[in-house]
Amino acid sequence: MAGARAALLPLLLQLARLIVARAEGGRAEPREPSVLADIHDYGRQELAQSLGPVGAPWRSLEERLGQLEAEVTELREQNKDLQERVRRLESCECRSASPQCWGLGRTWPEGARWEPDTCTVCECQEGTPRCGPRPDLPHCRGCSHNGQAHGNGETFSQDACTTCRCLAGVVRCQRSACSELNCLESYTPPGECCPICRPGCEYEGQFHEEGASFLSSSNPCLQCSCLRSLVHCVPVKCPPSPCSKPVSRPGHCCPACPAGWCNGCGCPGRAPGCMEGDSHKDHGQEWTTPGDPCRICQCLEGHIRCRQRECASLCPYPARPLPGTCCPVCDGCFLNGREHRSGEPVDSRDPCSSCRCANGTVQCDPLPCPPAPCTHPGRSPGQCCPICDACEYQGQQYRSQETFALQESSRCLRCSCQAGEVSCEERDCPVAPCVPSASAPQLCSACVLHGEEFAEGVQWEPDGQPCIACSCRDGVPVCEAVLCSPAPCQHPTQPPGACCPSCESCTYHGQVYANGQNFTDVASPCHACHCEDGTVRCSLVNCPPTTCAKPQSGPGQCCPKCPDCILESQVFVDGERFSHPRDPCQECQCREGHAHCQPRPCPSAPCGHPLPGTCCRNDCSGCAFGGKEYPNGVDFPHPSDPCRLCHCLSGNVQCLARRCPPLSCPEPALRPGDCCPRCPAVPASCPQSGDAVPARHQEHFFPPGDPCRRCLCLDGSVSCQRLPCPPAPCAHPRRGSCCPSCDGCLYQGKEFANGERFQSPSAACRVCLCWEGSVNCEPRACAPAQCPFPTKDDCCPACDGCEYLGVSYLSSQEFRDPRDSCNLCTCLGGFVTCSRQPCEPLSCSHPLTAPGHCCPTCQGCLYHGVTAASGETLPDPLDPTCSICTCQEGSMRCQKKPCPPALCSHPSPGPCFCPVCHSCLSQGQERQDGEEFEGPAGSCERCRCQAGQLSCVRLQCPPLPCLLQVTEPGSCCPRCRGCLAHGKEHPEGSTWVPPDSPCSSCMCHEGVVTCARIQCVDSCAQPHQGPSDCCPRCSDCEHRGRKYEPGESFQPGLDPCEVCICELQPEGPPSLRCHRRQCPSLVGCPPNQLLPPGPQHCCPTCAQALSNCTEGLLGSELTPPDPCYTCQCRLLAYPP
Repeated sequence: MAGARAALLPLLLQLARLIVARAEGGRAEPREPSVLADIHDYGRQELAQSLGPVGAPWRSLEERLGQLEAEVTELREQNKDLQERVRRLESCECRSASPQCWGLGRTWPEGARWEPDTCTVCECQEGTPRCGPRPDLPHCRGCSHNGQAHGNGETFSQDACTTCRCLAGVVRCQRSACSELNCLESYTPPGECCPICRPGCEYEGQFHEEGASFLSSSNPCLQCSCLRSLVHCVPVKCPPSPCSKPVSRPGHCCPACPAGWCNGCGCPGRAPGCMEGDSHKDHGQEWTTPGDPCRICQCLEGHIRCRQRECASLCPYPARPLPGTCCPVCDGCFLNGREHRSGEPVDSRDPCSSCRCANGTVQCDPLPCPPAPCTHPGRSPGQCCPICDACEYQGQQYRSQETFALQESSRCLRCSCQAGEVSCEERDCPVAPCVPSASAPQLCSACVLHGEEFAEGVQWEPDGQPCIACSCRDGVPVCEAVLCSPAPCQHPTQPPGACCPSCESCTYHGQVYANGQNFTDVASPCHACHCEDGTVRCSLVNCPPTTCAKPQSGPGQCCPKCPDCILESQVFVDGERFSHPRDPCQECQCREGHAHCQPRPCPSAPCGHPLPGTCCRNDCSGCAFGGKEYPNGVDFPHPSDPCRLCHCLSGNVQCLARRCPPLSCPEPALRPGDCCPRCPAVPASCPQSGDAVPARHQEHFFPPGDPCRRCLCLDGSVSCQRLPCPPAPCAHPRRGSCCPSCDGCLYQGKEFANGERFQSPSAACRVCLCWEGSVNCEPRACAPAQCPFPTKDDCCPACDGCEYLGVSYLSSQEFRDPRDSCNLCTCLGGFVTCSRQPCEPLSCSHPLTAPGHCCPTCQGCLYHGVTAASGETLPDPLDPTCSICTCQEGSMRCQKKPCPPALCSHPSPGPCFCPVCHSCLSQGQERQDGEEFEGPAGSCERCRCQAGQLSCVRLQCPPLPCLLQVTEPGSCCPRCRGCLAHGKEHPEGSTWVPPDSPCSSCMCHEGVVTCARIQCVDSCAQPHQGPSDCCPRCSDCEHRGRKYEPGESFQPGLDPCEVCICELQPEGPPSLRCHRRQCPSLVGCPPNQLLPPGPQHCCPTCAQALSNCTEGLLGSELTPPDPCYTCQCRLLAYPP
């Protein structure tokens, strides 16, 4: 239809021209629509004079015109239909939809009810879900466990090690797991579940109490102390030595005088000493060799004895030895090639634990996890902490949106996991395979679980679930989780098919070892470990001493050893002596990783010229003479003197001179190489080729046709040699008549004239020039190409094709872009044009382009950089905590995660805008989150509201310094009981003047009031007494020359019962008032218990507590020992 519209106008114009031509021909025209008529008029006006009579292919054109008119009519009808639909839509009114609620992964209309679990019912009210417990089901009201009632959903602790939860009338308990300890001594505190390390320090395999001070067993020069479970060591300060040359002793820090040393005369004779280098060592003296603190030497009777110091394995990961010391120490850790101080964190292979160095050991604790905002968070692979993207329910892990079936008591449940929340609904259980009858009711006392029948009282373990124990009770299968007690070992193993860990073997660094097995720690090859009853104990490997200067340690190797030697692909151990693999006459020794070889020593032969044997020259069965070998008994010429003849006899050679015959000539000549002289012969001439004259003896001549050689005639023989040529001063000289010449060029086997230009024989695009015997080649000059992607035609670029990203293409050729296969490119005259491959429009909003494809499809989703398969649900990348998204046929549908119901009256928005309970309800009053307040009246508790939970603790009362204490009604803590006199309470130990007797003094002592008249004491020469004074006063507060300030008191004489007090007066200066101290009446103290006052004390005391006034004696009279007092036993309570 779109193509028809696009071609409509040119076709109509063409038809107009044809119609005009047809009208001029006199033929009748059919009636046309108004639009076509206008076009025809336009055609007549514009083209009438340019068109002549036209011939006759009218039938096909009329048919085409009819089709176009039908399409135009169809478009008009569609336009009317669309306008009508728009008018109807504009007349519609938008109405607000009824509020809806979200729950169980779906929406619920207003007023709908649903059950998140078997004991909770929810109802949608004004767009908010209102949830509460179901009162019609008895088991939903709570659980009874060990005689205590618990509400549905309540979590409680059975003991310090077990956490239980009440769900739908069933109590599920789970024992808490204890982390692995890495200490020598541990204990379980009272009220705690898991053992902890005992306070103190583990150092070098020994346990030290907190605050203890000790010497390091590996380095006696370190004084260590245990503070806050960490060991701190400082060097030991040595006292000055009385001798001039003290020596160090193994196992001791400070040097001491050598054995046999004496200070003074009369010293006995000493044993001979030793010399090491330039230093003298006394007998018995020990020392360490320079540069090797692990080597200890001792001088004994003039001989030096050395040995390697042995280091004990005191901790699993000791720090490297201190400078100048031999053995590693446990005040740090050396792990994975790095040094760590005690208390410093170390790398953990477990991402879910945090480890630190603790005195040569590594202690690991699990990482703390934040509380998850859901009821049943689960653990995902690779995650340390439980999250709400999965569910853990009854010890099993489930994925989000996973549905599973459970059977609890006699009920069958179908549950689903939704973002950390588990909702269950009850289903019908399968019918039992037996029918009870009156005659045999016992036949039905059996249980059926998963299609398998079990007899009454039988206990079994479900297949594949070793941590679940089931039993048949009254025909109902009851399954409970098996509680595992903490393993009494540090490295237990989880046996296959078992629930609880066992100490029958050891699991250490991911490997399982049998009890009694010795092994090497894979993480530290220098530690030899032993598995014993589920606990691994490791010790440092003792390495044997090495004999080389530079021992080596390979990967995974603990002890250094001297390097081996490799010779002719064979390996030899350090120190080994062996024969050379290819030369048995050489003896070799492996030292420091290198093979040192030398010829074997040979014994001397019994003859003068022996033949060579296998290794040595000692074979006398022949002769070796002058570099040649001769058999025994043969004669041979002397190798350098032809006039001598030699004879071989048992390895010895005897040579004698030859005899020459006499000559007849007066001057015989000895030729080179001859033994005897000869008479000289007449020299002969040398013939030449052609008609040339023969050359005479000793004549030089040039051979005919070869001027480059010069010859010499010597007694008929000719010797020739080529004339020497000077070096040519050019790079490519041509061949001359005799010598090279620079008047041309010889280049790659061809000769070129001087100044000649030629194409390079080896490179087609280079032009060369011969100039004075040298050839210079340059690239052929090319004109610049007029296109961006030219091809290389022989030498110069050309635009008759394209070279694009290293590939050549013909002009007008289409190809895929090598960088992006989804682009189509076209080569045209050296130009490359690329465009994206067109893709069909899709009906989804987040299509996914599969690998290897160019166009996206709706078979998956790509949403904010995250890829999801069709039907896959994942957290929203924009809001991963609160929203989840599902890929549905290429479109990502996102929705808010369901919120758990808030079981409080005033929830507030929490994470993800879910209602959470922050406030608490206490005694009918609402308390805000974090608020602290007093508990109920009389409870003596302090309460705090935290995240909707109310926690109260009992107040601690301060200790009182008195024996008689009383707790008032409405108070929590007691107070010291005082005395009640004249309608007023007086605190314990206080004194006062009664209002009706100003010259008396009363005091309160252990609840008893003692009143007596004040006894005055004269302490000055001129006392004065006022009208209101009971005793005379001394003016100016001065006594025996000392001035006292107001409020000061003192004893004026030797009597400790006399006291003077400097008091201020209403008018005038302060004055002294002196009187005797008042003693309390010891009511109820037996006479035999009365103790007289001691030195510098005034009053007597009672040896026991005054406890005669009991509840049975209230209101009765008591007769004290003092006849001046009458006592009555009364309750010192105060009226309300």
